[in-house]
Amino acid sequence: MKYTKLDELKQNLEGKEINLRSRIHEVRNQGNNCFIELREKYETVQAAIFAKNTSKGMVKYAGKIPKESIVQIKATVQKADVASCTISTLELVVSEIFTVNKSVPMLPFQIKDASRVVLDQTAEYDGGKDDGKKDKGEPKAAVVMQDVRLNNRIIDLRVPTNQAIMHLQSAVSNLFREFLYDQNFVEIHSPKLIGGASEGGANVF
Repeated sequence: MKYTKLDELKQNLEGKEINLRSRIHEVRNQGNNCFIELREKYETVQAAIFAKNTSKGMVKYAGKIPKESIVQIKATVQKADVASCTISTLELVVSEIFTVNKSVPMLPFQIKDASRVVLDQTAEYDGGKDDGKKDKGEPKAAVVMQDVRLNNRIIDLRVPTNQAIMHLQSAVSNLFREFLYDQNFVEIHSPKLIGGASEGGANVF
């Protein structure tokens, strides 16, 4: 089976039926319809499941798939106006959906929360009033602290900002490699594994 990538949807695929595997970014239930936002790297697209085209059972099933799960869908590409997605001129009308890899229902944090720009963490509490108290009340929105990010790094790496950092690092390394190849250098890979622990026992991983 041939799978279409999200960045290929812009290549004049309107009206065509495609197969796609992607990760669920957001789920919205609206009556007899379900709208799923799919994510692949930076790209997001809306997939719509209508009870009139499929069944109420499929809509109910899709609405209960946890975020960050990987799904496989068969859908028809059609024109739409979806401002919340990076692919804003198209949407996918789903005829089949399967869960390939189901995520846990409760993640340590949501990608959406970790993607928010927080310039002043104090301003996230009590409407920005710093009264000197340790307890500043409930936050206006979820703030993902650094220790939570580091303890759940595998999820934090899915945040678009961190994806961009990894792409920049890869591009810089590639430029260094190309320059050295042009100077007739030879790339070698020296051994990195040693017999004993090089750090404290608790830090070895």
